[in-house]
Amino acid sequence: MVDQWLEVEAQNYNPAIAPAVFHLVFAAWFGKIGDIRVINPSLERLEKMLDIYEAQLMNTRYLAGDFFSLADLSHLPYTHFLINDAGRVDLYIKRPCLLAWWIDISSRPSWLKHLSKAFPHIFYDPNE
Repeated sequence: MVDQWLEVEAQNYNPAIAPAVFHLVFAAWFGKIGDIRVINPSLERLEKMLDIYEAQLMNTRYLAGDFFSLADLSHLPYTHFLINDAGRVDLYIKRPCLLAWWIDISSRPSWLKHLSKAFPHIFYDPNE
């Protein structure tokens, strides 16, 4: 199941979320304005994927079962940017199992430590 969800992430989730993140987050970092003609279709495609994730997470705590795996870990970067930098938590709030999964995986001490090292001017690791 881990390999299957890694494939879903690589072939479906990332292609859906990446254009939105590039135009909503990364463009602003370089003083550019994102293109709504790219953002809206990207978010529409992502919404369909999130429904699939919600359905899976109604049955399991994590994507590949009841254990945290690389399948979950691989979703952290782009999802973090979309929720925290682009402010699109609304896409996740309306899906309670997906939101619970996101809160669980994004509050893991190893992820928080990574954020504090990668973005020390923004994130504080309460464990240090």
